[in-house]
Amino acid sequence: MPGLFQIMQTLLLLGLFIAKLTLASEAHKHKGCFSAEELEDGALKILRRNRYPNDGHIDETQYHKLGTKKTCPAVLHSQSVDYNNRSVSPWRYSIDSKEGRFPEKIVVAECLCTGCIIVGHHRAEYEDYGYNSVPVMQSQMVLMKTDCTDNPGKYSFTSHFIKVPIACTCVKARTY
Repeated sequence: MPGLFQIMQTLLLLGLFIAKLTLASEAHKHKGCFSAEELEDGALKILRRNRYPNDGHIDETQYHKLGTKKTCPAVLHSQSVDYNNRSVSPWRYSIDSKEGRFPEKIVVAECLCTGCIIVGHHRAEYEDYGYNSVPVMQSQMVLMKTDCTDNPGKYSFTSHFIKVPIACTCVKARTY
């Protein structure tokens, strides 16, 4: 006859097993099966539930197209209220678009300089290659649209975490 300790241990393991099954079924429900009309609303609900409040709407007029020519400024805009214009490692914002991803458009930072802008003697500014402008990365959850295997004509999501450049910073160049 099993002792009290064995009974308690068995009940605990059973409880953990049931909890795991419940979480697994919730994870499946979480991604859902949506019609084409419900797809965007479903994605936004999932993103909000996971603390990504982005509504997916971006005013594209203030951003560059990813991959367009970028130039390192000769002079920093010290009167600007925007950090990206006053930084010794200036950057601009562009839009990265990918069909089938939610959000489809993500604002990304692009470093404008290879080196960093240094204020030298007599307040002259120059790009110093002893330093590097590097992106500051942040992890962001995105959803990728997939076909529902059980329900043709409906779609589900798989969640992924991607690294998104959100700004640039100046670091000392590596020496080998």
